[in-house]
Amino acid sequence: MISCSLLILADNPPEFGPRVSKGVVENNEIDEASGLVASFKNIGVLWTHNDSGNDNKIFALDTIGKNLGEFTLNNIENRDWEDIAIGPGPDAEKSYLYIGDIGDNEAQYTIKYIYRFEEPTISVGQTPANETINNVEKISFYYPDDPRDAETLMIDPATKDLYIVGKRDSKIRLYRLQYPQSTSINILAEKVTEFTLPNDPEEEKPFNYITAGDISIDGTEIILKSYRNIYYWKKDSDKSITETLLLNTPEILPFVNSIDETQSEAVCWKPYDDFGYYTLSEEKVNYNGITLDFPANLYYYKRTSIINSVKKNFLQNKFILEQNYPNPFNPTTEIKYQIPAIRGNDNANVQLTIYDIIGREVVTLLNQQQKPGKYAVKFDGSNYTSGIYYYRLTVGNFMESKKMLLLK
Repeated sequence: MISCSLLILADNPPEFGPRVSKGVVENNEIDEASGLVASFKNIGVLWTHNDSGNDNKIFALDTIGKNLGEFTLNNIENRDWEDIAIGPGPDAEKSYLYIGDIGDNEAQYTIKYIYRFEEPTISVGQTPANETINNVEKISFYYPDDPRDAETLMIDPATKDLYIVGKRDSKIRLYRLQYPQSTSINILAEKVTEFTLPNDPEEEKPFNYITAGDISIDGTEIILKSYRNIYYWKKDSDKSITETLLLNTPEILPFVNSIDETQSEAVCWKPYDDFGYYTLSEEKVNYNGITLDFPANLYYYKRTSIINSVKKNFLQNKFILEQNYPNPFNPTTEIKYQIPAIRGNDNANVQLTIYDIIGREVVTLLNQQQKPGKYAVKFDGSNYTSGIYYYRLTVGNFMESKKMLLLK
């Protein structure tokens, strides 16, 4: 077992590098991208969806834009899907996706919807999937004031509360749906605050409207995006999301407001490695009254300053489950793995379980809290028959399995 040191957070505002093009989105059906999240369960996978009037689908892609699949939400309408969030939900061991059917350009719909369902399992490099998601929960809500347009949906991972940010107001209105959100009645959203921003959005200034947002996986960082700026808040542990947005002046992060991102309505954190952020735009851009077509390009801004690690243990900022050694083995083998130092996370519940070839649990080798670091666990197969076995590492929303062979 190897000890490790935790990541050290700088007190200064984070710094990010220049915009980097990660590639054109391969799936041609993604032409009005209006939301984006990065998976922590499926490392290297992004989820997005199209805007109003399109098919009731979410799309999976990798971090260079390659197509990983399409997932249809059964019996769900895409009235005006405007954002997607990812985070915890009713089952603490699962990761959930939330689709915000919250757009309303004409302010004509009293009831808005958020669709919640378990995040599908998918992997980078796989053949693109084409599946249907049947178990979709509908969260219906209405505002305490007038019906309105919104394009930003976020989830606080600490409380599971959902936040909606209004779009077309002289002051930004923040609403909350407190957990647990009912799926059987219409919920009255709580208007928790109003706040302004540098270059603050005002009526008749649509380029300042807030179009997307995301809360980091540890709940300590918030970004909101307008058509021309990305705003950043650092949340202290003793402050709520509401207090942070209302009382703190945000930093303005790098964003290249190029012509192909004039209709940019998607931003999300990368929840591992350097913890930068992605942006994605619609393909059709209204520029000075002229409709222009651009390929949907995935962009990335790498974090360059906020996170430092003590290098003596060479701890990387990602989960690693190594192939057991030796393999094949008789009767013992060693399984090594790494738990990354996620910001704000001193301990994580770690499970390491062995399964037989048909998926029956054989033995749980480990089920306990561990600090970030590198670990090794021995498995003794003396009391088991020869054959193929699987070992699975589960840490929060992360899960990975590998195959091993016991030969006697």
